[in-house]
Amino acid sequence: MKLKFHRWFQWFVVPFVALGFHIYFGYKVIGRENIPKGGCVVCPNHVQLSDPPFAAVALGHKTPLRLMAKKELFQGNKLFAWLIAALGAFPIDREGADITAIKTALGTVREGRKLIIFPQGTRGAGEGETKKGAAMLAVKTRAPILPMYITENKGFRCKATVVIGKPFLPDTKEKDYGVIADDILHRIYALKENV
Repeated sequence: MKLKFHRWFQWFVVPFVALGFHIYFGYKVIGRENIPKGGCVVCPNHVQLSDPPFAAVALGHKTPLRLMAKKELFQGNKLFAWLIAALGAFPIDREGADITAIKTALGTVREGRKLIIFPQGTRGAGEGETKKGAAMLAVKTRAPILPMYITENKGFRCKATVVIGKPFLPDTKEKDYGVIADDILHRIYALKENV
């Protein structure tokens, strides 16, 4: 089974996932008007397995998007691997410099699509822990960063909320991606007060 992104499949499936989220979680989105036209780097917090689909659904089915996902998700269950690839996910090896994933990410943003990347890198990271990938991609593409806060501890009828902040451009003169990554995370968690 070949793993490939299918934009038509993403366009078709996302509204059904959104409906399921509305029914199960009592889901809502705040700040959708902040989504910029064209390519950008979407940076949500990441604490639960459900965060990637929450981020995708918040952007809406009319928004072409791709999502970086750990390579382990593409190993084992071939049907699941096909499904997430068809919906826009692509694998990244978090242990080293994954040139293929970086090229895919850069190409996604330069083609005018949204790229979802979690600045914390993993669900186990703390509120102050960041990786530098999102900052590096935004600087290299000169694309806006779109901070997004997803409520934590989601469960049945919990009124799960996604808050989309205002896009901002990183300082391209800043050579320390860690400084930009910390700024991204600060902006994400500042959105929490809007829930």
